[in-house]
Parts: sequence; structure tokens; C-alpha cells
Amino acid sequence: MRSVASSLGCSSLILTALLLQVGCPAESGDSDATTAPTASMPTLPTLSGTTTETGTTAGTVTDSSATTGTATESSGSQGTEPTGGTTADSSGTTMSIDTSSTGSTTVSSDPSASSTTGEPPCDVIEATLKPVVPNMVLVLDKSGSMVANPDGFWDHDADVNTPKITRWNSLYQVVKLVVTDYNDSINFGANLFPSTMAMKAYTAAACVVNANVEIPVAALNKDAILNGIPQAGDTSLVGGTPTFSGVTAALNHLKTLDPAVPRAILLVTDGAANCAVGAAPPPLFESYDQALHTLVESAWTNDKIPTYVVGIDTKDVVSGNTQDGNPNGTNSFVKLNELAVQGGKPKDDPNEKFYNAVNQIQLKAALDVIAKDALSCIIPLAEPPFFPEGTKVIVGGKEVPKVMDCTMENGWVYTNPMGPYDAIELCGTACSDLKISKEADVQFFCDAG
Repeated sequence: MRSVASSLGCSSLILTALLLQVGCPAESGDSDATTAPTASMPTLPTLSGTTTETGTTAGTVTDSSATTGTATESSGSQGTEPTGGTTADSSGTTMSIDTSSTGSTTVSSDPSASSTTGEPPCDVIEATLKPVVPNMVLVLDKSGSMVANPDGFWDHDADVNTPKITRWNSLYQVVKLVVTDYNDSINFGANLFPSTMAMKAYTAAACVVNANVEIPVAALNKDAILNGIPQAGDTSLVGGTPTFSGVTAALNHLKTLDPAVPRAILLVTDGAANCAVGAAPPPLFESYDQALHTLVESAWTNDKIPTYVVGIDTKDVVSGNTQDGNPNGTNSFVKLNELAVQGGKPKDDPNEKFYNAVNQIQLKAALDVIAKDALSCIIPLAEPPFFPEGTKVIVGGKEVPKVMDCTMENGWVYTNPMGPYDAIELCGTACSDLKISKEADVQFFCDAG
């Protein structure tokens, strides 16, 4: 954060509670003080994602007369000594600057500042920052149809010459890849429907779901998830499809988390919701649970918690009126299409709004697309900038323009346009670029000039 010592006419910098005064002119009447340096203008470091211009130590102060990684004053006066990073005067004396906890930080000077008034040039904070890590619960279908023979087996690799494996086997393997690939960029949790306590019975005992999620959301949660769900080769899975209860537990958990951090549900299922709460068979198992749609739509509309919907080999057909555990007269394909739209994150396809995977290859591709989409483009700032209009954002070496409408333009905005200016959000193509680079360089100036 920047501050200006107006009584001295001197720019100063507060960075993680440490003060570095750069070439402050003396108060009148101070016979021991030296004048502010008026030598050649320091050079603003180039933002390329490396430290070749600003030195190898984050937090280094440089000017054009100094060796890379040091700063040299033309007079003998020294600024107040902070406690972390390094600077040096011409005699070799060093002092330190702490770096931000959210990324590396350097301090340089703005060559556009005036040197004709005797004022020192305007300092610049330059920080490499990372977006906030979103919270996501995987809501996974553990019903008996995921392993039942023969329908629970599928051509997972699109090769008729290899043996089929269970749908659950494929789901486990894909979940393993996704939580490994995004272990440090998404805080995962997981919930099963039905739970492992469900029974193989034509009663409500087949619809049991834990009131709390099996694996709560946490950072670096890969191992907890993979150890907390049935293993790939488990063929003992039984139960109905209590999707409503599985999503309810996940939403209740997400609502206990910070709403300022993006939250989402990733729902994977191979069948129609058939376990309406409080129902007895029939209509339990034989009627579709429409309450699921109301629940998902409310989560998106009221709480801004989206639901990504993935179907496993979902057929675009209407079920018959037989007592077989499939809701009568129901087209699961149509229902999942509706659910994906109501969940706020439909696929960009006029005919297929949910992600329908017919093999493990497509299932992996779907979960990978969803994970990337769920990555956040919100970058928190440790402290609001002193002059918000002077902030510059660089992603992949290119400056990103400040825009007015994040939903319509490519650029960046403050998440709170009227303040406090404690976070920025990248929009459109800039957001996509951030998800690739995983970080942004941000410059904070002491004035908007």
C-alpha cells in the first residue's frame, strides 16, 4: 500500500507494515540532512515474469546507476532501515524489504515523476499475485447401477478389443487425475450418494445419504478424497439415486465457507433422481424427484453456487412404466439438460447442456474442462492501493486494460467498484489467460499520473 508524507513532500511506501523512505528531503532547519537526489532517472523494471531486470531477490530496489539487485543513492544520506529484502548505497550498506505473502514484490521508481521540483521520483510497488483458490465439492453417484452387470460396465477406452470396466472404475480414475492435477489450485471436497451405508433393497434403506459430506473441503485434499471414496475395483456398490440428498449435504457444507471465495458443485451421475425424501415405494424409485431442480436453481440464484452437471452414458430416451427402479415416463437426458441450465453452468451446446460422457476418455475431458472453468479470476490485494486509478495489471507480459463491465468486456475491474479496493477480477480473455499463467503482475503507483 502507498502513502505520501505530505509534510515532507516525499513519497513513502508501506509494505507489509514495514516503511521504506526513498530519498526524502530534509525538513528546513535540519543542518545535518542532505538534499534529495537529482541524478538520472531510475529505470522502471520490465515485467516479464523473471527477475533478470530487478535482481534475483524479490523486494530489491534498483536505480539506473546501480548494479542489478542493488540501489545507489547519489548523496550520502540513508533512508530508514527496514527489515527484509536488500538495497545498497554506494558504500555497500544494505537494508531489507519484506515481500508480500501472496507473491514476490519489488520496489522501483516511476520515471514519469518530475525531477525539476527537487522531489524524488514516485515509487512503484510491483507484486506477482495469484488468484484466490475456489472451493468445490465433488458429488459422486455411488448407486448400484455404476457397477451392475451388464449395464454398469462400458467400453471405457472406445476400443471393442479391450475388456469393459465398471463405470465406477472409470469415475475413480478420472477423479484421481483431476484432484491430482488441480490439487493446489482448487480446494476439493467430496460427497457420495447414496452413502456406503446404503443397502440393496427396494426400500428407503437404499437411499441413505450422510447428513454431512464424507470429505470436507480443504486445501491439498487429494489423498483424503481418494482414500475416502470406494476404490476403483470395488464392485460391491449398491443403492438408489438420492441425488437431491447428495447435493443438499454438499450445499450445506459450502454455505459454511467464506462466500467471498468462489464455491461450486460438480455433480456426476449415471441415472435419474429416484429417491424423493420421505417417499415410500412406490412412488419411491418409480417417480422422478423434481425437488432436485428447485434446490440447484435456488443455490445458483440465491447463493451464487453453481452446479456443473456430468452424465455417464445418459440415453436420450423415455423410460417405460415398469417397476424397475427407473422413474416412469422420464427422459434422463432431458432432465439433466434442464438441471445444467438451472445450475448456472451449462455447456455451450444448443442440444446438450450437460456434459454427457459415453466413455472414460470423454469423462476425463469433461471434468478437466469443468475444473478449468471453476478456477478463480479474482486476485485479492493485501492492502488497497493508495491511488486505485494508478493500478496496472500485466498477465503473460501484456498489460490488461481496466474496463467497466466484467460480463461484457475483456480486461480487469475492482470487485468492489466503490471500494474498498481490496481485490481485482480479470474478465473475458484476460481471465482465460490468467488461468493459463496462474499469476499476474500488478503495479501500484503513488499517483494516477
